[in-house]
Amino acid sequence: MMRSRFFWKNFLSYCLVIGFTTFVVSYLLVLKTQSFIEENAIEGLQEKLVLFESYFADGTTWRDPETIKLLVTMAQETETRLTVLNEAGDILLESEVDEVRTNEIHRNRPEVKEAARNEVGLDKRYSASKSSQTLYTAKKVQTATDTLFIRLGVPIRNLEDRVADIFSAIGIGASMGMLLSLLVALVIVRRITDPVSEMTKVAGAISLGNYAARIRRLPNNELGTLGEAINRLAAAVQANISRREKMEQIRREFSSNISHELKTPLTSIKGYVDTLLEGALEDKAHNMRFLRIINNNAERMISLVSDLLSLATIEANEGVVELETVDWRPIVQEAIARQQIKANSKEITLETVIDDQEPLVKGSRKPMSHILENLLQNAINYTPVKGHIQIHLRRDKGFIELSIKDNGIGIARQDQPRIFERFYRVDTARSRNEGGTGLGLAIVKHLVIQIQGFITVDSDIGRGSTFTVKLPAI
Repeated sequence: MMRSRFFWKNFLSYCLVIGFTTFVVSYLLVLKTQSFIEENAIEGLQEKLVLFESYFADGTTWRDPETIKLLVTMAQETETRLTVLNEAGDILLESEVDEVRTNEIHRNRPEVKEAARNEVGLDKRYSASKSSQTLYTAKKVQTATDTLFIRLGVPIRNLEDRVADIFSAIGIGASMGMLLSLLVALVIVRRITDPVSEMTKVAGAISLGNYAARIRRLPNNELGTLGEAINRLAAAVQANISRREKMEQIRREFSSNISHELKTPLTSIKGYVDTLLEGALEDKAHNMRFLRIINNNAERMISLVSDLLSLATIEANEGVVELETVDWRPIVQEAIARQQIKANSKEITLETVIDDQEPLVKGSRKPMSHILENLLQNAINYTPVKGHIQIHLRRDKGFIELSIKDNGIGIARQDQPRIFERFYRVDTARSRNEGGTGLGLAIVKHLVIQIQGFITVDSDIGRGSTFTVKLPAI
């Protein structure tokens, strides 16, 4: 309904403009044509006057019956009325009256009076003898014997017939032109109103929460630009809504996971504390074991809170880390030194391979150290006794790649896309037994993004895992 009103409102506006313009132009054209025909008729009469004048030069020859007959014939053939007057205004010859009315004086006729003054006169008036409006022109002729006035007249109806014919032709042409203009206007209005109607419909849908609504037909003009802007706005709103919903989902999952992760050690701690308070404290055979369990759960909670604080700090500072030139080699050496005791306890061999002589990258030392520490610790945790871990540095197409490869238990393909999510564990029981909080790889990913790098994983069950971090080479 809205589209119909909008369309007809615009189309009727075009119709009014086209109709008014056509009328005004046609009316002015008719007036101009009528004026042109009249002026042309006057010029034609004056040219005929010159032709008739040649027969009156000697003042007597024209009186010959044959000459008079010739003059009358010429007047009839040229569709004009010929009148010859003497200086007193008496009619000497009249081409369209059978008997010359000698008693009628024409000296006071406007065209004759003007011709007497200026040699040529002009007038338009009603002719009683012809019973119609007539255009007259007169000329004063000085012959050898006397002064004559030659007057020619043409009925206005002859001119009006010509004007009517031209008016009819103009009317037909104007009607056809107006019809064509209306058809063009119809196309133009549709090209304007259809996109506007669609934009209004889409905007209404977006306002009601349908952020997937899009304008499909975009014209190649300013309306198309506006439509693209509306589509971009809708996409941005949809993205923001989706992001908000995703963040809300993450928040809910995070809260649930935090509650679960904290509840488990707290429940264990409370259970063993209650057992000790109920008398087990005096049981020397079990009290120390209970205290070690309590201590392990407390350390697990401390580790979890520490990782949460680290993740919150990283997210708060994301994008504000100042990058500098960093050498990977000392960071690798320090990380191996810190993890060597744990690796030795499992008889795991740590190997370093550096292909590039100066593995310099654009990064930040502290995040890089944290990244390597986490990845190396995970590799040791999930590599069996007497296993092997290789830390490999090499240059590849403008990047320095740091790879930590182990021959541990590996990660299933279906789990790999999710291992960087918070609290996601491939093997929950084993991860907790190894002291993992489920936040280590999430922290690693945030740190890698923070220093504008990339991280990937390649793993198979039973064949180990390879984590690769790529940073821009210097």
